[in-house]
Amino acid sequence: MPSRKPTSNPTSKPSKEPTRNPTRRPTRKPSKRPTRNPTTKPTTSDPSSCFTVTTYNSIDADIETLKNEISDEGARSHFLGGILRLAAHDFMDFDPFNTQNQMGPDGCFDPAHPANAGLPQDIWCRDCALQTLYDEKYSFVSRADFWIASANAVVRQTSVNNALDLRETFVWGREDADVCVGQGDRLPSPTGCDDVENVFVRRMGLGWKDAVALMGGHTLGRGSSEFSGHQGTWVDTDEDAQVFDKQYYEEIYMNSWRPRGRGTANQDWTTGRPTDRGNTRMMLNTDICLVHNIDGNLPCCTNPGRFYSNGQDRCLDDEATARRCPIYNQMNPRSEARTVVGQMLGGAYPNDNNEPFYNAFTDAWRKATTVGNDNLSPLGENCEQVR
Repeated sequence: MPSRKPTSNPTSKPSKEPTRNPTRRPTRKPSKRPTRNPTTKPTTSDPSSCFTVTTYNSIDADIETLKNEISDEGARSHFLGGILRLAAHDFMDFDPFNTQNQMGPDGCFDPAHPANAGLPQDIWCRDCALQTLYDEKYSFVSRADFWIASANAVVRQTSVNNALDLRETFVWGREDADVCVGQGDRLPSPTGCDDVENVFVRRMGLGWKDAVALMGGHTLGRGSSEFSGHQGTWVDTDEDAQVFDKQYYEEIYMNSWRPRGRGTANQDWTTGRPTDRGNTRMMLNTDICLVHNIDGNLPCCTNPGRFYSNGQDRCLDDEATARRCPIYNQMNPRSEARTVVGQMLGGAYPNDNNEPFYNAFTDAWRKATTVGNDNLSPLGENCEQVR
């Protein structure tokens, strides 16, 4: 269990504008009385100028406290998934071909852009619990580092038996940006796999295995028609949407997904009946297209020919039932994504083997959260070890 105690004596009133961008090798001996306007080289002897194991564990414990204060299952799943989404939206805007601003994990997102809907309302705002925690306790580290450490805490706490602990791969020293014009335009649109390929593979330099593993983060949280226009959970229930496991991939393969809202800007997919589990189910085009070639093939259903006890096809849509959504053949470059989704299942269904997903996610998350950064530092037991 991570320590629930923060560093022993954090300062209650930091300098008016502490720098968020320390150099990688600050001096070892600070002055006894730091100036009100510190230089860009804070010292490592000051606990408020480095990111230690104690700080990391303290963030983990505080995220757990915030989580446990939420009694409603849907709200809790939204909070957990929102933290992971916040960190992901911060790195998915990376573009190495933009010489003016590559962006990437820089603690900045555009709150006015529709792609970020929900984040500035419930996750990162002046009165939001996560930002309040940062402002009151962790503002000595960058927002970018804090968001990733918080997302790591969510993954650990929600993984089966807390098996997926990303602390060993965490590094810090990301620099915050206060302005990121056009950030939302760089995020993948939920319309299809073109954007998944463009963001993860072409811009971020990841492979399809990495992209598929990162998409598995959809197993947490839920969509809201109030914000994104997409309503429901990717997995069966709000309780399931608080468990970080491979169920997302099982849902893609095992259910009969049909298009919802065809011809609208928020067209997505749903499965089953609202009365099946009392919960609306959802997949985006970017989820379904990891396995099925849906470009130009709508309407279709992913698994027609599966029936309820009354004889009704589980596709529940006559037009969609008439056509099975095709699976990528081996000649299609995206067939690699379909193969990887199959690997994430962990063997013959059903099984409890999350290891393929956990291993792939660990590697993909490390790459994604460090993209564009070459000089990040590992955690140390104390500030003397943080260099």
